[in-house]
Amino acid sequence: MKEETTPVSHRVLLGALLIFLVGANMRTAITVVPPILANIQNSFSLPEWFLGSLTTIPLICFGLLSPTVTFFIRRFGILMVTMADLLLLAIGNFVRVYSFTGLLIGTICIGCGIAMLNVLAPTLVSYLFPMRIGTYTGMYVFAMSLSSAISAGFSSVISQWISWQVMMQFISIIPVIAIIVAILLSISQSKMTTNKKKSYHQGQTQTSPWKRPLAWALGGFMGLQSLLFYSILTWLPPILMASGIKQNTAGYLLGLLQITALPFSFIIPRIISEAKRQSTMVLTIAVIFFAGLGSLLLATLSFWFAVAACILLGLSTNMAFSEAMTLFNLKTRDPNETAAVSGMGQSFGYLLAAAGPMICGYVHSLTSSWTVVLIFLIVVVVMMTSVGLLVDHERYVFSG
Repeated sequence: MKEETTPVSHRVLLGALLIFLVGANMRTAITVVPPILANIQNSFSLPEWFLGSLTTIPLICFGLLSPTVTFFIRRFGILMVTMADLLLLAIGNFVRVYSFTGLLIGTICIGCGIAMLNVLAPTLVSYLFPMRIGTYTGMYVFAMSLSSAISAGFSSVISQWISWQVMMQFISIIPVIAIIVAILLSISQSKMTTNKKKSYHQGQTQTSPWKRPLAWALGGFMGLQSLLFYSILTWLPPILMASGIKQNTAGYLLGLLQITALPFSFIIPRIISEAKRQSTMVLTIAVIFFAGLGSLLLATLSFWFAVAACILLGLSTNMAFSEAMTLFNLKTRDPNETAAVSGMGQSFGYLLAAAGPMICGYVHSLTSSWTVVLIFLIVVVVMMTSVGLLVDHERYVFSG
């Protein structure tokens, strides 16, 4: 008996660690950028309009590549694809510090790598832990929030100690460690029976998710919450600095936004996965978004409004992301369906989200007012809520 349970426990530990590390790689390479935009601009003499594209380029990659993940998984296997994506992420992060060309190429590589990881994360949960969706979704959301908080909160300070180039290259260690864990898990998986691998391929989706209304609702919710997150992520430091807050303090507040929801990261996906209807959670998310954006509008009156805004927006963005990612599992019945729906939803969603940072930058350039930008984001919250309330209309995407 001992000989059977020990390998299983070993695989569970490796699987959990891999999911945690995938989560840690899903945002770090992007969230490290906004607090040091001025450093990057000065080093490469970049035009101001290009700065927003450092966030937008990865989002476009997310949108274009997400639908291809299902094909690669079927062709090469989920762990092999995960390792390849992590390697691409490590390379992209390492080369983007040398020149403007390197920055552009590296940013595209990072966008491609994270695009695949976005789809792989819920699929890995469904593949490795199908009976514990909420728990392990919470694990990678927690890891993503923790790593994002650290990178966003301390990138400005650390870059003053060791230069922003060295700091960004150091981040490449995270995907390298994840690759090692994936290799160990792959070796462990090869020693077990092939029943699990067969079960992954048996549930082939008969209908394209692009033809399913619920898949479009999931994609819409995913896209609008991503538009909000990446717009806030990109422009929060400038908004705070326009309110009279110093650059380093704005970086700390961005870190506060990222770290706020950490205590809830494990709990929220479990609540979502156990709820019979999602409307209550969707409305709760909307209320917290409204409160957060409203507080940001008042940041010029008091520093504490800025603090409140970061706490509320950190909680609401984390809850919205948890809702979106958990729904990909709840509305599908096997890893193949999860990959297909997640790929479609994130493709449409991130192409929609890619417009957010650029629209906000364009609106600000026209009006010289962050207030107009924040009103635009409030309108987006209304749209996201309307779409989110549609997900209760069907139990599964492929219900027929």
